[in-house]
Amino acid sequence: MNLIVFDIDGTLTDTVKIHIGAFRKALKILGVKEEGFNFKTYKHHTDSYISKVIYEEHVLKPFDAEVQAQFANILFSEINKHKIEEIKGASQLIQNLQKNENYGICYATGSLLEPAKLKLEAIGASYDPSQLVPSNDIYERENIVSKAIENAKEFYKVEQFDKIYSIGDGLWDLKTAQNLGLEFIGIGEENEAIMRENGMQTFHKDLTTFTP
Repeated sequence: MNLIVFDIDGTLTDTVKIHIGAFRKALKILGVKEEGFNFKTYKHHTDSYISKVIYEEHVLKPFDAEVQAQFANILFSEINKHKIEEIKGASQLIQNLQKNENYGICYATGSLLEPAKLKLEAIGASYDPSQLVPSNDIYERENIVSKAIENAKEFYKVEQFDKIYSIGDGLWDLKTAQNLGLEFIGIGEENEAIMRENGMQTFHKDLTTFTP
């Protein structure tokens, strides 16, 4: 059995701009007055890490579990104001993979849990809770993906997968796959150039042309 590890924002759902807007709004509501943050410059590209660093730097209080929960609730509410669209072909691909005994699937995201669930539900993706690993308790993308893979081994009852593919839309997805030795498949034209510059070999404009 092979495994496909999916990123969510920009890979399965067209929600990158929606998520960033909601993220900025949540920070503002929690007392961060500054704006104009470049989220791509942070060490770890995860909601849990970036929100913690910005909040503690500008509000000067600990970003503890209670604050993270408040942040997640605001993030969820702001995202839920928008219609979530799939990346073309996402729903059909997930349905096809769920019927394919040769492939397992899991979701590894830099998002917090509740917004991630909202997006998967919006495209009709059904999943076991163990198949979705968010960033709530994990800052590093590599550790999120590694946890998703370990969970998938238990869920599908296999000791090892024959091959593991990572599908994502950003440089951080590519770098994570490279660091973990996974075969990477890039999605979407937004970051195509920089992903190619950094070694991406396989690319699809959307998910309609990807067939495992």
